[in-house]
Formats: sequence, C-alpha cells, structure tokens
Amino acid sequence: MVDPLKRLKYSLLTLLCIIFLGSSGYMILEGWPLVDSIYMTVITLSTIGFQEVHQMNGTGRIFTIFLIICGVGTTAYALKNAIEIILEGEIRDIFGRKKVNEKIKKLTGHYMICGYGRMGKHICAEFAMAGRPFVVIEKNPEVVTEIQDKGYMVIQGDATNDEVLFSAGIERAHGLISVLNTDAENLFLVLSARGLNPKLKIIARAGEEGSEKKLKRSGADIVVSPYVIGAMKIAQSVFHPHITSFLDTAVSSSANMDFRLDSVQVAQGSVYNGVPIGRSKIREELGVLIVAIQKEDGRLITNLTPETILRTGDRLICVGKPAQMAELSKLAMSELRS
Repeated sequence: MVDPLKRLKYSLLTLLCIIFLGSSGYMILEGWPLVDSIYMTVITLSTIGFQEVHQMNGTGRIFTIFLIICGVGTTAYALKNAIEIILEGEIRDIFGRKKVNEKIKKLTGHYMICGYGRMGKHICAEFAMAGRPFVVIEKNPEVVTEIQDKGYMVIQGDATNDEVLFSAGIERAHGLISVLNTDAENLFLVLSARGLNPKLKIIARAGEEGSEKKLKRSGADIVVSPYVIGAMKIAQSVFHPHITSFLDTAVSSSANMDFRLDSVQVAQGSVYNGVPIGRSKIREELGVLIVAIQKEDGRLITNLTPETILRTGDRLICVGKPAQMAELSKLAMSELRS
C-alpha cells in the first residue's frame, strides 16, 4: 500500500512537470511571454474556461488539446489525493507515524513482536503489563489501526522485509518474537533477522510438526509449539491441578497478586558475589525464597543448601512479592563497597 503522502507528492510533481512543459510549449510554438504561457497552461488544466490569452494558430490549438488530455486527469488526481488526506485525517496519521518513528529510533534493548494475530495480541498485552519496551510489526492496515488504538508502537509493513526490520530498530533490539501466520513466513523471518543481528534473541512459533527443528536450524533460540504446550497443560491440569494453578498464578503479570515466580541475575561485583545463600540473608531480610539457580552455562541447580555460593552471572529463580523481588534485583545489581 503506497503511503498517501507519497501519492500526493508524486501527483504534484507530475503536475508541475506538465505545467512546465505546457508553458514551454506555448513559448516555443506561439512565442508568448513566460507569464502569459504559464497563465494559459494553468487555466487550461483547471478547466476554468477563460478565453485564450492571445490568438492561437492551428499548431497551438492541437498542443492545447494534448495538454488537456494529459493534464486535466493529473490535476484531478492531485486534488483527490489532497482532499483525501485532509478529509480522512491522514495528515494527523502521518504526523502520528513520524512521532512513533522518532520514538522507535530512540529505543534500545527492546523487543520486536512480528504479527498481531491471536498469539500476538496476548504477547503484546503481557509486555505492556510488564512495562517492557516493544514494537509491533503488522502489515494489515485495519489491524494496524487496532494496535494504534491500544497505544502500542507499531510499524505497518512486511516483517520479512529487511527495510521494515531496520525501521523497527533490529540492530538495537534485544529480541524478536516471530508469530506470523505460517511456518514458512516465520522461517524466512528468523533467517533474515539472524543475518541482520547475530546477537538477537529470537523466539518463534511453530505450527506444524517438524517445523521446530527447521526454525532452530535457521537461527531461532527458542521455538514454541502452542499445540504441544496446550496438550501438556491440559494433561497436567488433570494429573496435578493444584501445581498447575500455582504456576499459572506465579508467572502471571498481574500487579494485584501477592507473590510471583521471577528471576534475578547476580551482576559483576554484586554484594552477593561469592556469598553463600545462608549468609546472604535474602530469605530472612527480604522474604524471598530461592528455589533454583541457573548457571551461565545453562545448568539448573535445584538442590540448594545454605552453603551454596552465589556467583556472578547466576540467575536466581525466586518466589516473592513484587516489591521484594524489586529490592532483590536492586541489591543483586549493586556493587560491594570496600
């Protein structure tokens, strides 16, 4: 879909070219002055119907016929585009898009959510509730309007197009979530995104059986199959309903819950670096329970003891209230003062 402002620019440029050619034609064929030639061209294109500026010969009249045929339609098209922009409020939309583009240019460490279907809607809602920066890429104009009404930053375009990915700041983004309509589109997007930003964290949806391996080979870090996850959750809801209910509550983004399951990483030089869990006083002073530790190499340690030592890069899997988790995150980032 061509941008309305571009349509107007092209039509006005064409119209100016016709005015220039028309004026030049009268000056050459009839020998008229510049002002008279421009005046005759303008009243001809506007179909006002004033009389001829000067008496014309046969060649000049034939030239005027061709000028009317070529120019009147262009004039009407330019007026139509101008009226469309004004009446339909597209000027507001254009400035709104420019404002959004300026915001996107300032983003760094954000996520790009490609596709606003059934999964994309829920993903965006979770990101918005968690306060994480993200940009939506969607090519359906009607859906783009819906996204704008939600207040999300959105770019209209094909997510498999490199220019669209660059406009969403892929070189500065932390991650990309690919939930397009088909596995083929997701596969192509993952290949493109991985080539544009090798450090990008890519999460993709797999719909068909066998697509998961292809997506991982193409560069996806995590591949999610909604049907497999849905089947497992249904089964677990039958076998372990209380555990399933607990986990659903723990990972919820709701700000009204009493506790949540979250992760905090120990930073370089943190006050917790090299300190055993028992001496860290995390449970006693903050009320946060560490249930597991994920090491930098991906290993997950669950048999924790008070003597287990915390190291830089450890990701602590904890259960606690939102305020307690925020305080733990702050302390895990703070440096030890000598």
